[in-house]
Amino acid sequence: MKIKHILVALTMVLLSQTGLKAQEEIVYNQYYYNYYLVNPAVAGAERCTHFMWTGFLGWAGMDGKDNKGETPRFTTLSFRTRLRGGLERLGIGAYAYVDQNGNSLRRGGQVSLGYHIPLSGGSTRGYMMKQRDITRQLSFALACVVNGYSFDEKLYTSGSTDAVIANGGEDKGYYFNASFGTYFLFDNFFAGLTIANLVPTKLEQMGRTEPIRPINPFIFLGYDFQLGDGMQFEPGAMFKFNIDRDDDNSTTTENTTTTTQSQGSQRQLDFHLKFMQDVPGRDFGYWVELLYRHSLDTGTNLDGSKVKPAPLCLRPMVGLRIKKFNIGYTYGLGLTAFNKHNKGDHEVMLSYSFCKTQHFCR
Repeated sequence: MKIKHILVALTMVLLSQTGLKAQEEIVYNQYYYNYYLVNPAVAGAERCTHFMWTGFLGWAGMDGKDNKGETPRFTTLSFRTRLRGGLERLGIGAYAYVDQNGNSLRRGGQVSLGYHIPLSGGSTRGYMMKQRDITRQLSFALACVVNGYSFDEKLYTSGSTDAVIANGGEDKGYYFNASFGTYFLFDNFFAGLTIANLVPTKLEQMGRTEPIRPINPFIFLGYDFQLGDGMQFEPGAMFKFNIDRDDDNSTTTENTTTTTQSQGSQRQLDFHLKFMQDVPGRDFGYWVELLYRHSLDTGTNLDGSKVKPAPLCLRPMVGLRIKKFNIGYTYGLGLTAFNKHNKGDHEVMLSYSFCKTQHFCR
């Protein structure tokens, strides 16, 4: 088999074992800039309108090219706000993403509607009452999600008899889903729960039937310590895991059946520490953050090797706020065996808020 066939075949195997890398996994990798990417109830949690763009800039230490000679690209564009004019308890949001790597292209997005319930009581009135409504509230939201995928198989020769290239041409499709989120704020404490992939979805991809997408819960929490002089320290954590809908984790073609590792074993835990400061007397601020990601997976691979909990990555981040603009940079240092072949990756963030937010990138 020619080298180009080997490259494409390997790509197909990787895609089939990840179920074409679902939308919730793609945007999850950039949630530390914007919690709305993993929880629709965050939209409208502040009385502010936010626009944000994030971009993945490829791997350092490699030529940065895929098998088509192009640089892998992943971007998200998001919007969220709180309504007015008698609808002050409603929040809306949306995002779109594009993930292109070689012959694989994934794109999609979501729109959401949330409802925010103030938890304050007391006798305060006017502006102070409204501010307390924002810092003590319970939010719920539903999101409608659309995901699209395509895989260009034109690298194959027309006369190939390999089983993995039976389709030829281009394999593509769209599917819809939904997610539910709840978000809790009480002064300096915050927590969120999201249930993604509410709708059972089975896909026909590259000539094979993929397992039904698992339910994906996300749980995050944190606390914002006020240090004085505009300084804040915010430790937090995020836990992500899968719940299989059935016990059949095999993928079937006309001639073969391949058993894959249970999708329900995918568990990850993030810890992050963030320091922020609004410089006194200036419309300027900055933040620094460190995120550590750890896999909690256990089990057995197809080759019989054992899967054990292991570190995945370390991500230092820096950001600036200049008036209503935010800019951020992240360097991702992978800690897995694959990352021996590169020196990490780069991501950038640009955002504009129609107000001065109390929290940086939440």
